[in-house]
Amino acid sequence: MKKKIVVFLMACVFSQYTLQAEGFSQDGITPSYTSDEMVVTATRFPVKEKESSRFVTVVDSEELKETGATNVMEALGRIGGLGYKSLAPIGINKQGMNSAVYVRGIEDGELILINGSPVQQASSKGYDLSCIPVEQIERIEVLKGAASTLYGADAMAGVINIVTKKPVSEKTGTASVEFGNEEWMNHGISLSLPGITAGFRYQHLGELDDVGRQFSKKYTNALGETDKYMVNVNASPFENTYIDYQYSWYETAFIDLYDSGKVERTDQESSFHFLNLRYEGERFRSKLFGMHDKRITEDYVDNVFDEEKERLNYNYGAESDYRFTLGKGFELVAGADYVHRFADYKNNYGEKKRDDYGIFAEFKKDFKQDVLLTLGVREQFIDNEEGSTDYDSFLPSAGVTWKVNENLNLFANTGKAFKAPTFTQLYYEGRVVVGNPDLQPESGWTYEAGFKWDCKSVSARIAGFYMTYEDKIEIDRSQGRPYHYFNAGSYNSQGVEWKLGLYPFTDRHDFLSDISFTSAGYWAYPVAENTDGDEYQPGPKFQNTFAVSYATLPFNLDLQCRILAGREDDLENYAAFDMTGKVKAGKGYVTCAVENIFDTEIQTTGNLVEDASSRFVYYEPGRLARLGYTISF
Repeated sequence: MKKKIVVFLMACVFSQYTLQAEGFSQDGITPSYTSDEMVVTATRFPVKEKESSRFVTVVDSEELKETGATNVMEALGRIGGLGYKSLAPIGINKQGMNSAVYVRGIEDGELILINGSPVQQASSKGYDLSCIPVEQIERIEVLKGAASTLYGADAMAGVINIVTKKPVSEKTGTASVEFGNEEWMNHGISLSLPGITAGFRYQHLGELDDVGRQFSKKYTNALGETDKYMVNVNASPFENTYIDYQYSWYETAFIDLYDSGKVERTDQESSFHFLNLRYEGERFRSKLFGMHDKRITEDYVDNVFDEEKERLNYNYGAESDYRFTLGKGFELVAGADYVHRFADYKNNYGEKKRDDYGIFAEFKKDFKQDVLLTLGVREQFIDNEEGSTDYDSFLPSAGVTWKVNENLNLFANTGKAFKAPTFTQLYYEGRVVVGNPDLQPESGWTYEAGFKWDCKSVSARIAGFYMTYEDKIEIDRSQGRPYHYFNAGSYNSQGVEWKLGLYPFTDRHDFLSDISFTSAGYWAYPVAENTDGDEYQPGPKFQNTFAVSYATLPFNLDLQCRILAGREDDLENYAAFDMTGKVKAGKGYVTCAVENIFDTEIQTTGNLVEDASSRFVYYEPGRLARLGYTISF
């Protein structure tokens, strides 16, 4: 309780400073896509999004806040075009089981980066993004389709690159306080000085009685009080040089309330460190990076201590890229990268490590007919521990962009994907799941074609895709617990993806000129084979987020509807409505948000098939209303 009071008082002290408005364009809404918007995830060097042969969506800081999400994991479930699953509210890690997203109906195919550096654990390919608040993020770039040529193993179905805020030249600061139901608190402070930016944020959520139900074993899941502390420091000591540090610590508890009266409780404490040093020039880029993720749990049965577990993951590595201009429209980007991955699961399989390294090259030719051709190759190596199988894979890709006119670009691409089994998939020994040391790596291809169109009042990105994989690693639940991992005989997904923006009243000079409409989503048909060769649906078929926004300098209002349908394992479809807004009040802004306005039951993950060996479901906590005040000085 003392920690909460100290954090609140710190936020209140900073709120006394003189402020000015932040976060609004003088002209109202700025389209999500513009022809000169720069992205880095598609090529590793900045390129205009419209000229890329890949489907890349960019969500900036203000758009992230408008989703109503309080952390990056929640935001990914609301920006559109991604399916979302969670085993605990606000996306927190549950005893090593992470919240995650589906890319075009494909589970476990995404690679997560922070400033271009991998942060996924080698143990389970997990990532805990619930500890990164949206206030620390400059933008998120989501690249769909295979990207193993550029990023190596794990970039099977897409890449999500989280770009943190850089220091600014002027002196600025922001302070905010926020309260809500379920004992919600979200308070933060950030300061920017020439060459350095630093922020601190505290979040609290009270105990939730019903966040899931295990029908087969007859108990209800509850969540104890959750406290999070998050720190970010971003510095630029020299030109083109950046140092980024993210730290988070949180504690919570997972409670199983059996119908028989027995109570099982797991107290969890988690800490996460991320550090990178980057040099980003026009022709040469290089980085050093490291991630350290530690989790300690204590199990109790009817308030009697049972067992303590400690799990540790860390990565460190380096990467360098150089861009050569060869003349006559030729360009070559070449590079190499290395990642050391380590995990220590003392209670399940002990210490494991592996080394990933590769070399790649990407060749571009700009033809006079406004056609840009891109060809890429990578040789990927993975060295496992002695006695385990090493992997070596050749990963080619190709893409083309045709600038038809100033408004319309056509694009197409193909690429090979590759993913090595995780330590958990290979070695894990537990009551729920057992590893399989005979697993083969996953591989496959993505084929994609579409168009990018911009005019004064309309923006559209639409692509058709076909993604096919061999040896995709899945869990066999047909025989009951413990579940086993296996390589699926076939696994593919095909469909269409879109990102649309409509700004119909830009020529008017009244309140209508500040209204915009956006839609982002996908329709897919994912199919896989189980151990008996029978087809089943591994992921959701349809996701879309539709939003209506009104933005002026003194007032902002956003309404969103997020839809997930055609779901796997008999999970229910849902359409949830969210609202965020802020209005000028004195020297700052009053902020408000209501998540899940109509208190719709949202099943975030589970298996509700009638004859399933284990029937269970997890829920979002329901309606959450928040009210706060934000100031800048």
